[in-house]
Amino acid sequence: KLTWNHLRTSELFRFLIGFLIACAVSFLLAVGIQKVGLGTYILSFKYDLMGFLIFLLGVGLTRYLPQPHLKITKRYTKLLQLVVIGGLFWRALSYFMPNALDHLGYNRFNYEGTIGSRPPAVYYTNINQGFVRNEFLFERPIYFGFFLVAFRPLFALSYLRTRSKKETLLRMIGYGLLVFSTFSRAAIGVRLLETAIIILALYRAYAKRLIFGIGLPLALVGGALFWHYRGIFAREHSNTGHAALLVEGLKIGQESPFFGRGAGYSGPASHQVCFNALQSSDSHSQNPRCERIKEVNARYEIPTFGYNPENQYVQIFMEYGILGLLPRLFCFIWLIRIGLRAIKPLALECKKGKKADQKKINQLVCLAGFGIGMLGLALEGMVLHSFVDRMVVYPLMLLYGIVYGQSTAPTQTKQPPKPH
Repeated sequence: KLTWNHLRTSELFRFLIGFLIACAVSFLLAVGIQKVGLGTYILSFKYDLMGFLIFLLGVGLTRYLPQPHLKITKRYTKLLQLVVIGGLFWRALSYFMPNALDHLGYNRFNYEGTIGSRPPAVYYTNINQGFVRNEFLFERPIYFGFFLVAFRPLFALSYLRTRSKKETLLRMIGYGLLVFSTFSRAAIGVRLLETAIIILALYRAYAKRLIFGIGLPLALVGGALFWHYRGIFAREHSNTGHAALLVEGLKIGQESPFFGRGAGYSGPASHQVCFNALQSSDSHSQNPRCERIKEVNARYEIPTFGYNPENQYVQIFMEYGILGLLPRLFCFIWLIRIGLRAIKPLALECKKGKKADQKKINQLVCLAGFGIGMLGLALEGMVLHSFVDRMVVYPLMLLYGIVYGQSTAPTQTKQPPKPH
């Protein structure tokens, strides 16, 4: 079990302190200074801090429960294989047999999804022109893109690394097509960056051959597909609209730069908070925070109750100011760092060939995979809210915590038997 002395001297202690500071500061700001109420703070906590808490829970599972002999790599890579196959099949089915999804309980024409109706089978970028974005079983295509970005490095390092060159290439192409089918520009760009990191870290000797022999032809094909579907990628709201919302978010945040304008009044939580304010007995205009959001949304013809600045860091800045943003950044960067630092020892261990310690490689593979995945989510967070989808973040952080906990568990030396 994890003792206090071991915890106090471990690097996890820094993350724990940073997390507790983030919780304390955000609570004091929300309830003490902003006066938003405990319920609103809890709603904001669910989106902003719950992932960090689940990571600590994963670490704790490896300390206070019997040592779980979880074959996380094999089990989750099998799940990822099913997701890739299922996602490609779903996209083909929606293209060639769209009516089939109606018989499965889905609604082809509900592109956003509304309460009380059947879930959407596909996501239409423009319902009149019929541009379809692949969302598979996820709520929206960007959430499917978050999942593919978050778990793709683990899939590549733990599974594709052990396959034949032909199988690896085919599965990489399939995974790339799946990411492309979401038509998420952030997911496509981050996937390319993740691929470059993996190649430079583990296959540096073959980097030129991989880039010019495989990467360049695939880039040309991808460019042709991008041009063919340029009508989908050139979405007005996603281009100038995102930039405008980001600028407006910074302006609103600067109205209270140190303490924030109110927990839950920016990002995903704001939709529920301002919707509840509108439905309450008081008039909507009596809530100045929601009224401010209403003014900005009306200016850009956005028919929603909440406000998304399309940047998760600006979202936290708007909610909690600089005081609330800094401890969260510390926790986020810490999680990325502990994963990325495993890349170098992984590359050195792989160079040993048959003499390599496979148990050590498996640990380093998982840490590096989750670290690169976290980096991908962090980069997507510059243009989206990538750390709020519970279907992606919660399992990612739980598995990351378990892997980290197993890799840092204190070794117990067997005591010699006492002489009789």
